[in-house]
Parts: sequence; structure tokens; C-alpha cells
Amino acid sequence: MLNCLSASSREEVDDWKAKALAAGGGEWKPNLEMGPMYGASFQDLDGHVWEVMYMDMSGA
Repeated sequence: MLNCLSASSREEVDDWKAKALAAGGGEWKPNLEMGPMYGASFQDLDGHVWEVMYMDMSGA
């Protein structure tokens, strides 16, 4: 299962990933940075993959 959440800042993306890893989650893929989009992913203890994404809309 893949779940994707929307964050309100880059810092929030990094914070969610750090908390997940500290709680026993695993690395999934390297952080993604593509223009105004920034994201991170991790795997929870049940094997589900979580992606947390932030989109900087200030340039829109």
C-alpha cells in the first residue's frame, strides 16, 4: 500500500520522515526535489510506504 500526505513546508516533510525513522520505520527512496516540489518517503513497521510531499506555490 502506498499512502501520500501533503505537508505545509519542507521542514514538515523532513520532520515526519525523521519521526518515522526514529519510531522504527525504514528508508524507502531518497528525498525528491524537483522544482517547486519536495518530498520524502519511508516504510512503516507493517511494510506500508508513505510519501510526504510539499509543493511551493509562491511562484504560481
